[in-house]
Amino acid sequence: MKIIKFLGLTLLLFIVALPLAAKGPPGGETAGNNLSYPVIWAEGVTKILPGTPEMEPVLTGEWWYWWGTEGIDPNIYPLSCSPDPDDQNLCDDGISGQATGDIPGEGYPPEDLVKAYVQKDPLNIWQAESWPPLGASPTLSVVVDLIDWGDNLESVDWYTRSQVRTEVVLFEDQLAGDVEENPWPMLEYQMRHTSGWGIDEVHGLAATISPTLPLTGTGTSATVYSYCSRLTIQKLMVAREDLNPDDLVWIPEIGWTESVSVSTTLINDPIFNLAVYEGGDGPGYYSAEINVKGRIIYGYTWNVRKLHDDTPVPPSTKPTAAGDYRVTFSFDQLCNGVTLNTFFVEGVTEILQPLEEQVGDEPGVGGHAVLDTANNLTYIDVRILERGGGGGGGGGGGNRHIVPAPNR
Repeated sequence: MKIIKFLGLTLLLFIVALPLAAKGPPGGETAGNNLSYPVIWAEGVTKILPGTPEMEPVLTGEWWYWWGTEGIDPNIYPLSCSPDPDDQNLCDDGISGQATGDIPGEGYPPEDLVKAYVQKDPLNIWQAESWPPLGASPTLSVVVDLIDWGDNLESVDWYTRSQVRTEVVLFEDQLAGDVEENPWPMLEYQMRHTSGWGIDEVHGLAATISPTLPLTGTGTSATVYSYCSRLTIQKLMVAREDLNPDDLVWIPEIGWTESVSVSTTLINDPIFNLAVYEGGDGPGYYSAEINVKGRIIYGYTWNVRKLHDDTPVPPSTKPTAAGDYRVTFSFDQLCNGVTLNTFFVEGVTEILQPLEEQVGDEPGVGGHAVLDTANNLTYIDVRILERGGGGGGGGGGGNRHIVPAPNR
């Protein structure tokens, strides 16, 4: 975890003095998934989570057998089954009153066979470690090590009827060396993908068969939750490959606009521009959530059909939602009385990129995530094409590697 002293003693003392143990905005929601992966509350503002930090897990609800995966990425599927109610030593055969199912994990290494206690079951409750502890305030500023944009934005293009899932995950990585204020490792639980894909995907906490003991992870990294995070979506008036980055300037909380040297419109006003601290859930808000893997992520589903900019991109004069849109993840300096304590730093922060940056036959497929440490933000230019289709890809989770991102 890279936690470094912030520049300026006065601001540091102000951060320490703030009542940052608040549990999110008024009326905050209770997350449906349990926290399995450690999290850093960068401004001391937390989300309301099931259970309590580092509690003894309660595992009395639904569970599945899991013993591995098969297939080649991205077509990987879990080897799993639910236990038969008539004989929990066997896989469920779907027939009431008899047990004729397979033996879970037969033919595979016995040590691979685990129970996976599924998320969103009120009888399964756990919570990984978080920092700072509830009631405490962070005394050092948090510098993000890794930024993970949902790889659907980086590997495919989208259409005017698409539901574009925009996901961002911020990571602290202890392996890079840190100024320590929290003992490592942090409590982390191993998770297993049991069934489904996308909105139907189910994961569960891994535990040994007998006795039932939760399996922990390495605990050497954590996600970062910043109460001050903001998402902004704007339509470009030129093709993304023709845009000179120096032609645009960032105005905090407002969005991108043209520099004084530019006489033509290169980017329009935002069609979406909201911060986490403004509160709420649903398409009219921006928020962080716990995903099925038990990680804190920032997520927003952009319904292009309902939310778009019809301005034609020259030389066309026909109104259309199609074009290139800049999706920007940034931070506000002051957030409902809380001062920003989360930073992207040149030479420290990096962007995770998919191993396969292009999918399909078309050149230029997908967007390229950019890190702008001068403005403490990251963005990606997403192409929306003019034709039918819909749906949307999933978030992160593919093969990824670290590459240095260009800084402005």
